[in-house]
Order: sequence, then C-alpha cells, then structure tokens
Amino acid sequence: VHHTTRAENDPQSPEHTIATMMTLAHAPVVAPVAARASIPRRGGVARVADARIPRGAGRPTAKMTLRSRPRPLRRLVIRADADAEAAVAEAELGTADALGNDEDMVAKVKARVLAKVAAKKAAKKKKLKEAGLLDEDEDEEGDEFAPVAAVPGQAKPKAKAKAKKKKRKYIKPDGTEVELEEDDDEDDEEEPYVAPPPPPVAPNKCTFHIEVETNFGDHLCLTGGHALLGDWSTVNGIPMDWVEGNKWSVTVNLPAHQLIQYKYVVRSGWAPDGDTRWQGGPDGIISTGPEHSTVEIQDKPQWHSWGEGHPSVKAVPAAITAFQKVKAPENWPSNTPNVSLLPEWSRDAVFYQIFPLGYFGAPTVNDQKLAVNPRLKQIRAHYKHFRELGIDAVYFSPLFESGTHGYDTFDYFEIDRRLGDVELFKEIVKELHDIGIKVVLDGVFNHTGTQHFAFKDLKEKGAHASEFGNWFHIGARKWDYEGWCSTDSIKGTGFSYDCWEGHPVLPRLNLDEPAVRNHIFDVARFWLKEVGIDGWRLDVAHEIHPDFWREFRRVCDDARPDGSALLVGEMIHGNYNGWVGNDRLHSGTNYQMSHATWHSLNEHNYGYFYSALMREANLFSGLSLVNFLGNHDVPRIASNLDNQAHYTHAMVVLILMKGIPCLYYGDEFGMEGRPEDGTDEHSGGDDAMRRPMLDCAKPASWPAVGMSRLALNKKLIALRKNYPVFGVKGTQDIRDMTLISNEQMIVIRYTEDEIAAMVFNCGDYSVDPWPEVVIPASFTGGIKVGDKMVDLLSPTGTSLPVHEGGKVYAGPCDPNSVKVLYWSKPKPKPK
Repeated sequence: VHHTTRAENDPQSPEHTIATMMTLAHAPVVAPVAARASIPRRGGVARVADARIPRGAGRPTAKMTLRSRPRPLRRLVIRADADAEAAVAEAELGTADALGNDEDMVAKVKARVLAKVAAKKAAKKKKLKEAGLLDEDEDEEGDEFAPVAAVPGQAKPKAKAKAKKKKRKYIKPDGTEVELEEDDDEDDEEEPYVAPPPPPVAPNKCTFHIEVETNFGDHLCLTGGHALLGDWSTVNGIPMDWVEGNKWSVTVNLPAHQLIQYKYVVRSGWAPDGDTRWQGGPDGIISTGPEHSTVEIQDKPQWHSWGEGHPSVKAVPAAITAFQKVKAPENWPSNTPNVSLLPEWSRDAVFYQIFPLGYFGAPTVNDQKLAVNPRLKQIRAHYKHFRELGIDAVYFSPLFESGTHGYDTFDYFEIDRRLGDVELFKEIVKELHDIGIKVVLDGVFNHTGTQHFAFKDLKEKGAHASEFGNWFHIGARKWDYEGWCSTDSIKGTGFSYDCWEGHPVLPRLNLDEPAVRNHIFDVARFWLKEVGIDGWRLDVAHEIHPDFWREFRRVCDDARPDGSALLVGEMIHGNYNGWVGNDRLHSGTNYQMSHATWHSLNEHNYGYFYSALMREANLFSGLSLVNFLGNHDVPRIASNLDNQAHYTHAMVVLILMKGIPCLYYGDEFGMEGRPEDGTDEHSGGDDAMRRPMLDCAKPASWPAVGMSRLALNKKLIALRKNYPVFGVKGTQDIRDMTLISNEQMIVIRYTEDEIAAMVFNCGDYSVDPWPEVVIPASFTGGIKVGDKMVDLLSPTGTSLPVHEGGKVYAGPCDPNSVKVLYWSKPKPKPK
C-alpha cells in the first residue's frame, strides 16, 4: 500500500508527479468522470497522469501516440517531453506488480525515473537557451521535476549509437516560429499508447443458500458461466456445505461489477462420471456490486424443465451475451486449493493420544477438596514403550482443573489435582522432549465448568451486578437458553445461559467479548511459553468462528516465532476448509475418513471407502488431516470391527496412507470399549473407552491378541519412518487407486525413487483371478520389466515380478488379507 503524503497531494510538487506515475500501473489511464472534474487544467489541456486530453475530448484512441498529441506553448515544451520520457521510462521498468510493497525498490525506481527525466530536461533547456527561447535565469513555472543526484551504485547508461537529426518547430512569444535541429532518439519512436492492464479488483463475497432434499451419498454443487464457478463443469464446480436438514450453503468470492449465470446440481458421489441432477427452470443470474461488497442469495429449488423456448429461459443467456460485449476487462485470482503448511516437526509425526484421567485411573469426580495426587508420574514407566512403539508426539486430552471428565474446566492455569500440578507437568514435558517426543494439550475454549471463576461470580452476584456478565451468553427468561442458574445474592432471581449441547455443567463462553478472548490468549501463551508444550488440539473447533482461530493463531505464532506451535481443530462434519488454512488452524480431525475406514470393512463395501477418498481429494487436497480409528468419544477400533481379521486393514490405512496418524492409547494392544459398556453417569458411558492403561511391562495382562497387534503397529510405524513413500513425500492421487470390487481395492503411492501398492481384500475368500497392479505412467522412477516388488508385510519377504505394461499380478490374495508391495530405485554402488 502506498501511503499518500501532503506533498504528493500537491499538484505542483515532484512528489505528486512521481506518486501519479507509480499509481499509473495500478489504474486505468482514463480517470472516471467524477475524478476528471477535479484534475488541474493548464493551457486548455486536461492532465491525466502522462496522457493529455483536450477539453471535450473522450478517452485516447488507438491512433493517438506520444508524439502526435497537440503541441503546447513553449512554456510547456519541457514538461511535455518530460512527461513523455517518464512514460517511456515507466514502460521500460515493467509492470508495477514487480515492485510489490518493497519501499526500497520503489525509492530506487523513483530515483531512476527522476534522474533520466532530469537529464532529458537539462538537454532541452540548453537547446532552448541557445536558440534564445529561454532566458539564462528563466525557468519553467510549475516545473514538476528537479535534477537529483545519481543513485549510489547505479550503472552508467550504455553508449548510444549516433542519433539521427531531425527538425522541430517551436513557437516564440511573438507568435513567430523557429526551427531547431534535434536528435531523433529511439526513445521517441512513435508507438501507439497501450494502457496498462486493469488492476486486480477486490471481489464480492457471495453466499448462496438453498434448501434441497438429497439422498444418502449425494451432495450439492454450484456451477456456472465463469471460471470461478467451474465454467459449467460439475467436476470443477463449487461443492456446497451441508448446514442442517435440507439446507445447503456456500460462500464464493466473485469479481466485482459482473453478470454471471449459475445453476445448482445434485451429484451422486464424487466420481467424475457419477450421476447428476441439474436444477430446472431458467439459469440463476447474479449481478455483483462494487469492490468488497457482500451478496446474500436465497434461492428456491426448481427441478422441472421450462423448455428452451420459454421467454425467461431465453432472457438470461441473452442478457449475459449483451453484457459480455461491453463489460470491463477482468483481472481476478483463480480458484486455488486451500493449502495449510504444518510445522516441520509434525508433518511426518505419529501421534499417540492419552486421556489422562482414565489412563492413570483417577476418580471420576473432583470435589476440589482432594489433596493433589501426582498420578502423572506413572507415565515415566511408559517411556520405554513409547520409544519402542515409535511415536513422535503425545496428545493429552484435558489436564486442567475440572469437575468430572476434564471438559468442564474450572481453572485453565492449573493441572487437575487428581493428576498432579504444573511443576510436575513441566518435568514430564522436559523428559518427553529429551526422548524426542513432542507434547500437545487439549484446549477446551468453547465452554467452561460452572465452577470457573467468571461463572461463579455471575452466580453469586447476578448478571446485573457481575463484571463477568458479558463472558457468557445470558438471558433474563428461563426459556431464552437451556441452562438456568439461581442467583445467590437475591433469592428468587436468576438467569438463563447457553450451554454446550444442552449440558448445564458446560456454560458456553462468549468469544466475541474482548476480555474473554484475552483470557483464552493468556492461557495459550502460558502453556506454550512457560510450560513448553508444542501445540494445541482444540475442542469443538468447528463450532467457533474461524476469525477467532485466526487471532488465536497469531497469538501462538507470537509465542513461538519459529512457527513450531501446532494447532489441530476438532472437526466432526462439514467442510474443514473454513477453519483450516495458513492463517487459521494447521489441521483438523478427519472424522469422515475414520468412519469410512471401519464402516466399509464391516459392510464389505470398499465403494464407500473409495467415495470418501474422492471427497477428500476434491475438498481437502491441500490439507494434511489427523487420521484416527478411536478416541475418547467413539468406540475403540477393536470393538467397532465385526471381523477382527480386518484390524490389519484398518491400521494399514491409518499409518501408511495420507495424513497424520494418531493412535489411541491401548489400541496397539487391542483394548476394547464401547459407550454401552460404560457405567459413569458423568461421562455418559464414555468411561468404557477411557479405562486405565495396561501395564506395558506385563504381557500377561494384555488381551490375547495383544502381542501380535503390538508387533503389527511397531512394524507399520517403522515402515512409515523408514520409507518416505508412506509419509508426507508420497503421492496419494485418486487416479492411482483402483476399486476392483466392493471387497478388493488397490492404493498406489510413490515418490521420485520408490513406489508402493497396498492391495486390500476384505472378502472371506481368496481372490481369483489375481488383482493386477498397474504402475502409473506418471511414475518416472525407472521401474522396468523383471524388477520385483517385495511384500513388506510378508514374514518371508515374498516378491512379485513386473510384467509387460507395468503390470504386477498381486496374487494369490488370501481371505481378509493385505499386501504392501514395494520397489525402490537401486542405489549406485560406491566407487
């Protein structure tokens, strides 16, 4: 942004002229009518930057050149040539976009332009003085340029070839003409004036709403007659977000001052050739307004055809065609995938989630009278297990002082007394760091517990007297909100309050209140800077406006200037792109793929899994999401699977496919737990998934499958670490996946030098004929006929040859089996 100074606003100053010239590259050459009225006029000529427009004239025509403009009187000769020279100099410098906001570069450009114009002007003045057209002590009135010192380090101009001579006529004050012989410089070549390209225009934020009944697996997309709407392609159109019920919505940035056609389309699944159902009736038409405008559109669905001859159907394309003939040129940014760059340490990390109150066997209720119990110390006995398993980070579910399950926070600055204190936790963080393990905490900032100091003050004094009246969403009537609190100070009075999902013990914070935001930001800083944690997992992040997370991100980045603080939001449904991005959260929990992984196995329906992968590829190709198969809120994977033979399939997906794998404690041994098995009234049965951790040093206490499952998890994590193809460097393109049937599927990943094929069979039978793995043409690693791919999961290291056409026959495939085939380019032998 170029800040205007007082001198730049003065038409007589050199700064004004330079500012005008620098602005020229960002504005049309012809000023709007309202602007032209205020432009200073001299000698009957209206001045617009470097163009001269006679009174009453319209915009410059293609035939008008720098030389063919009307001749001014002698007092404007120097200014005219200086203007022309400045325009040429500006053109030689290229587009102003190259300058960006670099003040040093802008200053150098100004200096170079001034120096060149000053030299030209001095030569003109000398010639005029020699001809008697300018007195020795006379100078131009209203000069816009003055000679400047050369820029230090500036290269000397190259010597020019001998200039051609030409004669030019000038007018003396008495009206007589005089003819002078001048150099005909190449810079003065007559070239048609070409206006600079239009600047990028700030877009309109256009939100489309519609209510449409859809079937399971369907989704709605918006497409239309503009590149930003996919140019009528359903594949490239804008997927809409499901809101609730049959309501759909999407916000799109569209160029200002445009007329654009659009239509809604129901897509079945995400396959490019999937079934579609187009909206009937006339096309929609949107007229965008001025820059930075907001447009809200509430459409009603129309699904029957009106016929091409209907006047309303014909009117829309006719209006668009007429508009296209006269519309201004566009310069708009294209739709690019939302990309989120994670802190470097987390990109290939394997996470391990611990629910501390359950992991360490703490009481389910904290009456705030208990003595501090340092149960956190028990984790030291598990360091050896963490190292052998191969994890890189521990994510602790809530640790803060709370009443029951940890999500009803009383004090964000204290460790729950059932677990220890802050000093003990600092020691744990340092010890984990010493063995190469990062620490991430659960931040519950959407709501608190009723014993939080702000809510306690409200309860004691009443909403009218408490200084924390704006900290929560408060109502005067019982039916305003779901929660009700009686006031201690005045009997018979009270207030209603908003609470999370109707739970009275979880009053929802008002994050629009500056004091609340500052309180939460102080919490974030304390744990990052004072305790030394490495990031946050943020509870119900999708229920909090993205702007809050933008500010939270800035706070965390300030606390960790190296950008190492990871922010992961809990995302249960919807389009994660609104919350995850380079100025918001780094990542989110991938609930859609978690469900698709185990559900497709139980239903013997890899088509469902493939559809979820297509959705992820369409919506989240630029994101790296946190994958999981179990956590403190959902059944453990061992309890979720109908066939325990599919445990390997699920873990291969979790650890070897795209994303950040997060293993829930105990799942590596095959621990079980589902909500209906729980007994704690405060957690709604979720205590069944939060039972104490097994003794890692006593295999006899593990489930019968504990040994084999632990060995499998160790092997898969080692593969991810030792073979880059399974990590962030490996591709995962939907075009490299083959859905053979609902029970067989192949996923291929590769880097420049290695390729892997995961062959899944969830059927209760051997596969015949054998599945064909086809090496993608896009893989250029040099694999050839006769090379062998090794099954990394085979105890004997089975290898399969590559045949003509880049085919590998992956059989025999046993019932409910998985193969992980791998090949890498041979390394050159050392000399």
